[in-house]
Amino acid sequence: MQMISLSRTALLLVVALLISCATSSFGQDARKITQIDTEGLQVLSRENVIAMTELKIGDAFSVGVVDAAAQRLLDSGLFKNVGYRTRTTGAAVIITFQLEELKSHSSPVVFDNFVWFSDEELIAVVKSVLPSFAGSIPDTGKSAEMIKQALQTLIVDRKLAGTVEYTLTDTGHLFRVGGLPLNICTLHFPGADKVPEQKLIATTKSSTDLNYSRQAALAFPKYGLFPLYREVGHLKASFGAPIAKPDTTPGCEGGVDLTIPVNEGLAYSWARADWRGNQIFSPNDLENALGMKVDEVANGKKFDKGLKNVEKLYGTKGRIEARFNAEPGFDDPAQKVTFRIDVSEGPEYRMGAIVFKGFSEEDAEALKQKWQLGVGAVYDESYSGRFLREDGAAIFSRILRSRQAQGRPVPNVSISQKPNRQALSVDVTIEIKN
Repeated sequence: MQMISLSRTALLLVVALLISCATSSFGQDARKITQIDTEGLQVLSRENVIAMTELKIGDAFSVGVVDAAAQRLLDSGLFKNVGYRTRTTGAAVIITFQLEELKSHSSPVVFDNFVWFSDEELIAVVKSVLPSFAGSIPDTGKSAEMIKQALQTLIVDRKLAGTVEYTLTDTGHLFRVGGLPLNICTLHFPGADKVPEQKLIATTKSSTDLNYSRQAALAFPKYGLFPLYREVGHLKASFGAPIAKPDTTPGCEGGVDLTIPVNEGLAYSWARADWRGNQIFSPNDLENALGMKVDEVANGKKFDKGLKNVEKLYGTKGRIEARFNAEPGFDDPAQKVTFRIDVSEGPEYRMGAIVFKGFSEEDAEALKQKWQLGVGAVYDESYSGRFLREDGAAIFSRILRSRQAQGRPVPNVSISQKPNRQALSVDVTIEIKN
């Protein structure tokens, strides 16, 4: 019997016990592998692991051959420890691999811009070097390098000039082809109707990098195109996986033909808002600030603007930390939507210090005299803007006329607020620049 134990850093020959009675009649060159077994597997299948060794029944046996097989298992990054033992009967050798699977983190494999191949083709290439591949590989080990080399061979075989690049990102093991321009030349959005396909095409071309990336093509519709559907009440619109292929359109040779399927879903109208947790303002006050009307199109953009208005309303009562969690409830048969809005009103803030920067001493003092929100008063977040337009308007107009007479540029005026969360107060600074 032979026993071999391997660690992640080296292959160590631990025991080499040759049973003389079993080998006296046969030279080592005559021995054949007749059985391959595994011990210790928890997740991986026996068949896949044996395939990874590249050993086959009937192969000639040698310690070097089995050592190399064990090294392949270690290089996969799937195992913490790899060992094996052998049992010889006559010319027959049984090999048993003793394995401890690595419990390290694994991440998905992403093929980013291999537009010349289907996912099935790419997965088959990966499985040729990692038979156990099921979509993810360990974040450590040599699996990524093995995949990169296999994909590079595929690129060369197809006579493509690019080079396979690899990066471990926050979302997974990213493989892409570099060195080739892959500009999106043709776009298709099958299923588009309520938002015209040409509008989706124009928005995509004006808002995103047209160098094709599957990652970008997956992410962009949610942030770049879905808002167009929210404006027309299609609050459940979704986009399918991008389908990219080499473009054969005259003038687009070498480019990419990209298709992103669209499922527009139902168009919803507004039913109502269900307010929860509000105490300072009544539901009617909040509805008026929100501005949505029963039976009108449930315009998501208008809803967002209305929720900002509700936030401003709370700011007039010192509730500058008010927060709102809005969850839609859909009535598909009626094609209506009700939003449950949970309100966290937050603590009440009061007015702290008012500071005028960049003004002359006289102007700063005059402005302080005009400031009507006294120290300790309930803070009104909207007052600073009104102060510029109303209470302090005459002084600002005089400063502007004086600067114009001197040939100086029109000044920029900024307003900043600094909350003190311990004192529950807000200091306001109004600064004039240029």
